[in-house]
Amino acid sequence: MHPPGTAADASVDRPVVGLVLAAGAGRRLGQPKALVRDDDGTPWVARAAQTLRAAGATRVYVVIGAEAEATRALVPTGCVAVEAPDWDEGMGASLRAGLSRVLLERPDEVAALVMLVDTPDVGAAVVHRLLGLAAPDALARAAYDGVPGHPVLIGRAHWAGVLELAIGDSGARNYLRDRRVDLVACEDLGSGRDVDTPADLGEWRAVGQSGQVSRPPDTANPSELPEMTSAAALAERLSRTGYLTDDGLATIGYLALAMHRPLLLEGEPGTGKTALAEALAEALDVDLIRLQCHEGIDASQALYDWDFARQILHLRTVEAVSGHREVDQIEVEKSLFDERFLLARPILRALRESPVVLLIDEIDRADDEFEAFLLEVLSTNQVTIPEYGTVRAVSPPIVVLTSNRTREVHDALKRRCLYHWVDHPGLEREIAIVRRRLPDVPARLAEQVAQATQRLRARDDLVKPPGVAETLDWAQALHTLGASELDLEQAAATLGAVLKYREDAERVRASLDKILSA
Repeated sequence: MHPPGTAADASVDRPVVGLVLAAGAGRRLGQPKALVRDDDGTPWVARAAQTLRAAGATRVYVVIGAEAEATRALVPTGCVAVEAPDWDEGMGASLRAGLSRVLLERPDEVAALVMLVDTPDVGAAVVHRLLGLAAPDALARAAYDGVPGHPVLIGRAHWAGVLELAIGDSGARNYLRDRRVDLVACEDLGSGRDVDTPADLGEWRAVGQSGQVSRPPDTANPSELPEMTSAAALAERLSRTGYLTDDGLATIGYLALAMHRPLLLEGEPGTGKTALAEALAEALDVDLIRLQCHEGIDASQALYDWDFARQILHLRTVEAVSGHREVDQIEVEKSLFDERFLLARPILRALRESPVVLLIDEIDRADDEFEAFLLEVLSTNQVTIPEYGTVRAVSPPIVVLTSNRTREVHDALKRRCLYHWVDHPGLEREIAIVRRRLPDVPARLAEQVAQATQRLRARDDLVKPPGVAETLDWAQALHTLGASELDLEQAAATLGAVLKYREDAERVRASLDKILSA
């Protein structure tokens, strides 16, 4: 590692292009991060671009996606906005779009310096320190107390390789993982911490107003999960994300983490099974990888596939380059099953990228054969790809399986898991959920909506009783209409938010006055 103040701080006289990744929707934050503003009103997308220019980047490209036009208007004059058409696939798509444009327009640049829009305390000094290592074969990234972070310097010789492996939300991670990357110590200049949630944003603003340098949490080892000492500690962390759990669910969740066992959640639709996996990933600050099961799903859809189109292009390239020269057929065949042509599906991604939360949603929709395959993977935390080799998880992923019990999951799979039946919440907890998830909804309205939903749920003549998600939708719909209390007229007008079948709506509408007055 280069310590602060060493050769990496040398003056920059080599042409380096800057690349800002600012295409994400910021779903956990509630808005695109590119549109967030500093306390002085500077948009983050403008701040990031200006930081790269101030540090000496010869040209700055800004990759946009979500709210593209609003973001484009904030890109500083002289910088190039590049719209990623498939930005919602993850950081990999943004990196491909930006680096492809750089390769097309600035192929002679020595390197590209990739910066994230959501690292607001990364300043020009950090960027300048990395630019001191610029070279065509350079691979370097900022590190904070030994933890690799951003920005990342990618020499020209590596651009094609990064483009081939940039998939999903991993960005350049797949390419960097198996190569020597110089770490440049930058903890004296900032924390490098990214801002993902409203809580992160509030903390960053508070630290900035105090004049302190923020420090990243859990810097000892980026692969370690936050320590979870009890069910109460897990419940408290989940509560911070807006997910309110009961004692039983918190206990089984804690045991699944402590014992490194998959967690199988069964229950009626709408009871919060999927939401628990999402909250768990946020609480533990790890990625969520989701496998949506369906009838006919097979191992290739869950595990991996080969990019046939790119393999064909590779063969044609080999033929064109070799001309009439004889080529080694065995080597050509081996090259077809290189890492760059491997399409990692959710289970393979989870094994390679762990620690992550792997959500296997609606396992009851899959068939017996898929269950058998899944049981093997969960038992060994490894898979063998005949053409490639065996992939083992360094640490087991946190696995959450959900089932709506449309059929019975086999006993063998159940034995491998810890099991919990997730029921609809009681009235008090449902009110608390609405108040926590929708803090702007008046307390009286939240209580009335929860009470009405509980009464609807107790009926035995509905095709689809409402779940918690419908409670939240109904409360949000009424609040959007300006309601402060639940009355008959607005309840009837918004039934579509809570009931999803025509027959159910007709039955309830006929007795709605009794439901509201009960």
